[in-house]
Amino acid sequence: MKRQIMVFAILFALLIWGIRVINLNRDMKTDIQYIEYGQEFYTGPVTVRTVQFLLLDEESYEAQFGVVTDMGDAKKALCLQFEVYNGSDASVSWDDVFANMGEGFECKAWYSVYDPYMTANLNVFPSEKLAPGETEEFWLVTTVSKICFRDKTWEKLSDMEFEYVLSMYPDAVRIRLPKPQTECTQMEGMKPEQEQKGGTA
Repeated sequence: MKRQIMVFAILFALLIWGIRVINLNRDMKTDIQYIEYGQEFYTGPVTVRTVQFLLLDEESYEAQFGVVTDMGDAKKALCLQFEVYNGSDASVSWDDVFANMGEGFECKAWYSVYDPYMTANLNVFPSEKLAPGETEEFWLVTTVSKICFRDKTWEKLSDMEFEYVLSMYPDAVRIRLPKPQTECTQMEGMKPEQEQKGGTA
């Protein structure tokens, strides 16, 4: 009898503990600040907003940007276009702009920083600095490998919910991205020289 009472008491204590843990987890608030797609935000001395979000295979990528790449059938490219505005009184170097552009792309069970080499090939700027009052557009790019996903997920990758991570510490800041476009689109504001060749960021 005593043994049955002891077992009951232990099970009851575990039940109470489990309920408390569940309630505490429900009450937890995340400190993540979300920025909506197209919304302006400040990073460093400049104002930035998202413009386009693309998921392209090799053929579409080359057609979109006019550059040669070697992704193959097992990879695709996530491409996020930003518009940046310098509202300060001083010129800002592009190195400083890119240094404040965050951590990278993320979706469920997958994460990748942007590729500096692919990114540099897509961005051509008229000068090394963004002058006060000037607005420019640029791209951040990373590849997505098929090996990181199940076949069914890979086939429906464009339906995944992606985020762009601007900061993880001390304040977590993320951009909620829409479903990426998967077809070539005409890039607004692209300069003629950008359509024919790549450059450096």
